[in-house]
Amino acid sequence: MADARTPLWVIDGDNVAHVRGGSEEYERVRAELVAAVVDHAARSGAETVLVFDGHGRDNKLGATTVRYAGTETADTLIERLAHRSQHDREVTVVSSDTVLRHVAQRGGVHAMSAREYVDRLAAPAAPDAPPQRGPQRFQLADTVDPEVRAALERLRRGE
Repeated sequence: MADARTPLWVIDGDNVAHVRGGSEEYERVRAELVAAVVDHAARSGAETVLVFDGHGRDNKLGATTVRYAGTETADTLIERLAHRSQHDREVTVVSSDTVLRHVAQRGGVHAMSAREYVDRLAAPAAPDAPPQRGPQRFQLADTVDPEVRAALERLRRGE
């Protein structure tokens, strides 16, 4: 049984990697993400499960566990892990998937967009405040790729 004082973050690794990624090699982006998440977990004192789609070898790095969804989707595994742990401690789900975040919140789990989490990873070391519970306003900009957003902004300006 988990310590009720230790928060759990369940992160959609592919969503966060996509937000961080740019045009670099995807495996390198994933490796850099794992390192950043391990560092964030150590700084925040949270236990973290980083979930990727597909097959791979699960790994434990300090307070961070890297999991692969295998034959199921990462969203299914994330939802199961979050709801299985929510009775023991505070749980936060990180995903770009609006439906997954809403399902998490309706079940009493915190939810955060991948963009917001990437911003936290980039922020200087400081104690993390938990995200808000319950209904939150989500902006379309949270779900749009940064390159697409920049192109839309150029269009809006008439460039």
